[in-house]
Amino acid sequence: MMVTNLCTRPSSTITLSAGRWVDITTIPNKPGTKYLVSAYVNVTGGTISMRAYGDLSASQRVSYALTASLAGPMSMYYSVKSGNPTVTVTHILICTWDEYQANKTLLDGIGYFTGDTMPLA
Repeated sequence: MMVTNLCTRPSSTITLSAGRWVDITTIPNKPGTKYLVSAYVNVTGGTISMRAYGDLSASQRVSYALTASLAGPMSMYYSVKSGNPTVTVTHILICTWDEYQANKTLLDGIGYFTGDTMPLA
């Protein structure tokens, strides 16, 4: 089975803004559909909190599942815990939960992912 990355530009760098939802793709979600979101989050100058993931103060890959409630593009949000952080996101993978489950061993084994090595939506 093949995984289609629903992020239209997975290697672009997106700057997030504290306390504001920022779109990370242009493809609209399908309400009621469960997705896997995986991205490299770069945090400098402070500590942030991401609802689906917890506190971050360094650069790392974050992955989480969510069920879409709105038809808009996939977005990310964070709040500031301390300092004056700058937060960017890159190397994004967004796929349906069913595709993730069917390819879990392969996807979980990827140590470094740019997003450009799979079919895009």
